Amino acid sequence: MNSYSNSLSVERAQPWLGTLVSIRIEGLPVPQAHRAIDAAFKEIAVVHRRMSFHDADSDVGQLNRNRTRRPVTVHPYTFEVLQWAMRLSSFSNGCFDISVAAELVDWQLLPRPAGAEHVPRGSWRDIELLPDCQVVFHRPLWIDLGGIAKGFAVDRATERLRACGALHTVVNAGGDIRVQGKSAAMIRLGAESSTHAMPVLELADGSVAGSSSQRQWRCDAGLPCSPHVDGIQRSPAPTDRFVCVVAKQCVVADALTKVVMAQGQDSVRTLRQFGASAHLYASPGVWRHLEPDERGAETE
Repeated sequence: MNSYSNSLSVERAQPWLGTLVSIRIEGLPVPQAHRAIDAAFKEIAVVHRRMSFHDADSDVGQLNRNRTRRPVTVHPYTFEVLQWAMRLSSFSNGCFDISVAAELVDWQLLPRPAGAEHVPRGSWRDIELLPDCQVVFHRPLWIDLGGIAKGFAVDRATERLRACGALHTVVNAGGDIRVQGKSAAMIRLGAESSTHAMPVLELADGSVAGSSSQRQWRCDAGLPCSPHVDGIQRSPAPTDRFVCVVAKQCVVADALTKVVMAQGQDSVRTLRQFGASAHLYASPGVWRHLEPDERGAETE
């Protein structure tokens, strides 16, 4: 998804988190804007280095190779993401589950962690968060924070920009976007449309995250597999959907795209728990708007 604005602004982009991250500021003097953007990219760099599945020295890498099952001390940001992940797993009854890394390795969508011998079969329920940012796995498992860390990084960058005095900002990490300020940004949705119409979303002071399996799936034993996994069934989510979730915080929007991708309109109850809504596009070109009412029912 891409964001657009007609206002004069300072904007820069850097490669982080496996994508191109752009940061735009409006309303600050240029030198101050650049200093704020520098500070925001430093926040994103911490998330990138601490939560990478591919880096054996990251917090995730250390947790995944911890054969002794002793507590591992992680960075406070990693601990906060794990707290969010556990909360989302609980409210979605395990549909969102960071331990599906094992399935993604099985399907060759993630590399086998260095030194791993057997594919573990633990779940989010086997993760315990202890005081002082310590984490312990009670059964062997592998975690992947790729379904939530980008949204967290966007939130951290936005908070750093605000601390630097920026009141009107847009942070975009490959379709995970947070807009700060009352001025609306037009967000182009990345759904593959059968028409020439371009779906867009107007967003002010909130977050949106988009996710699609249409270009990211591969076949395993003749079955389509994607990076989006139903943690309850431990099976691939449908590969013909585009989902975007609107929420206050990008960490929530990012994670909930995986729940909506897997459960479709049955995800309404989980959306309601986080005050979120969703737009679901499925072949052959049907859009559904999922916005829970006070009882958790779907409204059109």
